[in-house]
Amino acid sequence: MIKVKVVKSNNIIESIHCSGHAMYDDYGKDIVCASFSTMIITTINAILEIDKNAISYTDTNNLEIINIKKDNITNSLLNNLVNMIYELKNNYDKNINIKEENHD
Repeated sequence: MIKVKVVKSNNIIESIHCSGHAMYDDYGKDIVCASFSTMIITTINAILEIDKNAISYTDTNNLEIINIKKDNITNSLLNNLVNMIYELKNNYDKNINIKEENHD
């Protein structure tokens, strides 16, 4: 299962943590993981194209995106990513778990 944790403060996404495998199919054949990875990579690349200093990210065994700049564009793109993850979860509920943590 892909596990996603979104940390927010005052409606600003502070960070997104992702781990796991969807287990929909074997590695290399898993359409859920492929979709998820495409959404993540596209969002990171879009943010970095606009401002290379807006986020930091690590991609080792787990993926972590940290919102450094916290401006409207970066937050909008990260919110769009979270919305797309929820849409994917709607179709593959057994393969994705997403939790939001609010620090208001």
